[in-house]
Amino acid sequence: MNPRFLVHLATIVELGSVTKAARKLNTTQPTLSRTIKVIEDRVGGAVLRRERRGVTATEIGLRLAEAGTEIMRRSQQADAAIQEWRHGRTSDIRVGVGPMLAATIMGDFFAETVVSPPAYGMKIYCEYAARLVERLNSNQLDVAIIPYELTQREDGLVREKLFQDRLAVFVGRSDPLVGKPRVAPQELAGHQWISVGEISGLFDVTRDTLDHLGLPDVAPVLENTGDVTMTFRILELTKSCSMLPFRVLGTVQQRFDIAPVDMDVELPARNVGFWTTVPGRDLPEIQDFLNRLTAYLAKMGLY
Repeated sequence: MNPRFLVHLATIVELGSVTKAARKLNTTQPTLSRTIKVIEDRVGGAVLRRERRGVTATEIGLRLAEAGTEIMRRSQQADAAIQEWRHGRTSDIRVGVGPMLAATIMGDFFAETVVSPPAYGMKIYCEYAARLVERLNSNQLDVAIIPYELTQREDGLVREKLFQDRLAVFVGRSDPLVGKPRVAPQELAGHQWISVGEISGLFDVTRDTLDHLGLPDVAPVLENTGDVTMTFRILELTKSCSMLPFRVLGTVQQRFDIAPVDMDVELPARNVGFWTTVPGRDLPEIQDFLNRLTAYLAKMGLY
């Protein structure tokens, strides 16, 4: 199968219109119609359904369109590699960042790398911690900045502690509990609990910590699996609380109207780690990236 035909099919399926695809591909509608006929002759059946508002893919058409999309993605990667080489960037590192860190300290760090760019390029992936570990294991990432204590499979991975942190209960800054010393867990019973487990790599920590606090009958009213800043906003506007990393949140408390509660019970550690693969740990680019990151964390008082 001619790869160009698959790219044409993928574009038609994406736009739902042969006319729009012809415009995007800078070709003619009859040319694309001939392309579809060639594909359908090869398949022995239809790859598109003609509908009143455009076209949609049949089952085999969708599978072929997915192949065409992958061809386009690879082509774009090749173009990007050429541009990076022309600008003196000889390599890339793929960096994974958990949503909690992305919403707090990592944006400022990457801003520094824009001002003083390294010789290599960086591609940033923001996903929850378990998914980033999977990406490291499958060689889709070079580095991940995520919680240090995770239970995912670590074969072929190395991790080191970037800085120590612990969980704390956060509420809106106007909450009466803010500033009160040695708050007993029972004083939180009237609050709605917001869980951010999956996105921050905490998983069942909310449930486990509620049990540890002696609140077994309390259940989170909402689990946030998206942008963590939504949780901050909920805390600002409602009588609610959430377990969040203390030192990480301390770097952005002025941006959000939230504050930690001084609990009379010690909460679990939630340290931040630098994860990479065994083969990649000693690469010059990884070493340079880690040096830049630790220098930034030291400046922030975290390292």
